[in-house]
Amino acid sequence: MVTDGPDLPAPRHHKPLAPLLRGIELRDVWFRYSDDHPWVLRGVNLFIPHGHTVALVGRNGGGKSTLVKLLCRFYDPTRGAILWDGVDLRDVAPETLRDRIGAVFQDFVAYELTAADNIAVGDLAASEDQARVERAARDAGVHDTVAALPYGYRTLLSRGFTSEEEGEEAEGVLLSGGQWQRVALARAFLRRDRDLMILDEPSAGLDPEAEYEVHSRLARLRSGRTSVVISHRLGAVRDADRIVVLAGGVVAEEGTHAALLAGGGTYAQLFTRQAAGYRDEVHPTGASL
Repeated sequence: MVTDGPDLPAPRHHKPLAPLLRGIELRDVWFRYSDDHPWVLRGVNLFIPHGHTVALVGRNGGGKSTLVKLLCRFYDPTRGAILWDGVDLRDVAPETLRDRIGAVFQDFVAYELTAADNIAVGDLAASEDQARVERAARDAGVHDTVAALPYGYRTLLSRGFTSEEEGEEAEGVLLSGGQWQRVALARAFLRRDRDLMILDEPSAGLDPEAEYEVHSRLARLRSGRTSVVISHRLGAVRDADRIVVLAGGVVAEEGTHAALLAGGGTYAQLFTRQAAGYRDEVHPTGASL
């Protein structure tokens, strides 16, 4: 789970937040974490249309993760505004906004709870709905892994504690990094019907093939809904409706994969470099093609 940043000011007008119909607009958004820190975002102007998947890409330090923290209202813009169908997020209570968002971040928490409870923390209303928890696990591609554990979804995901199962003490199980990544994704998929889904490096612990499968699954589940995805592996987000390149805290480029490749700019350079790296892995130097 991700907690708030600094204490946010109370909403100015306590406006309700209707379901997203048009889109989310970042209007001249500037942000820095304090007066002593450099600017992370420097006048970002961006429109995220309803029903579209927008991928944020770029080199480290470009402002991608900071931008999604602002979308969740963990922080407010230092200057400028973020509008949800024209409503300034500063006029909305954080809990009201977050009830309309599903998210998974790269720094997710592995709780010393059962597998079922680790998934259900994504939406506590699902804690008593086993079928819903299992559906989320299937969506994230982790159901078979969990079902194969000694006590299935009741298995404790920890070696620090034991649980009482079938009349005897049961030792917990430790998952691999990639398995935990899918558990975190299952938490987000519990909220698959929310207006906005945010995935910040949601598959960093997975290999490229598994990451592509996760993004393809997400595209099917979220068809017609609004999603924002961050990934350093550009091949995983090439099918996004719109790709936005952040560099130096500003939108340097935006467009479809094909258009950005044709433009020959930063995205094209990064994509070509990554593609060459994968080719080198498959065909080491000196190997015949």
